Amino acid sequence: MQKCSLLKIQAMGFTLIELLIVVAIIGILAAIALPNFLEAQVRAKVARAENDLRTIATALESYRVDNNNYPPENYESPLLVVNEAGHRAIPNAIKLKPLTTPIAYLTALPRDPFDPGDDPINQAHPHTYHYAARNDPLYPGNPFFDGGGDNEEHRYCHWVIQSYGPDKGRDRGLPSHWQFPRYDPTNGTVSIGNILRLGP
Repeated sequence: MQKCSLLKIQAMGFTLIELLIVVAIIGILAAIALPNFLEAQVRAKVARAENDLRTIATALESYRVDNNNYPPENYESPLLVVNEAGHRAIPNAIKLKPLTTPIAYLTALPRDPFDPGDDPINQAHPHTYHYAARNDPLYPGNPFFDGGGDNEEHRYCHWVIQSYGPDKGRDRGLPSHWQFPRYDPTNGTVSIGNILRLGP
């Protein structure tokens, strides 16, 4: 009786070869599934960024209807931050704050899902999307707003908002937070360039 039970237990076990085959199959399936999962994550973040930019664009236009201009209008020097290159800039959260208070055109400033967290201008503030406007005193006469310079749409605009994009603002390994060309997923889900929206 005991010998029969022992034979049954041995018959139910796996050999080392069978276990190795199972492990190899699981490894192959994981190698196929993981890149697709990561690609899906990037696509979801791109969709979220594009939706956020649309929401901010709507808020900017609503702000303009009420105030006859886009923020920032005339921010004073105490709000300026100097980056590592010595350029002065206003943190994006401060520039876009008029959209949240005193009138809530946005309930809160959305966070850029691709924010690398190392942009020196925005480190002390919520990491929202980059914003620049024609009436910003830091960009006087910038040809971008007249359709020149890095403006790939070559059209007149009053403002531009951008996400760092899937490369997180790095072109060939170097930080380049204000970056062109425009992000294009047909070049690969993780390709260089920022996600941009120009308006109006």
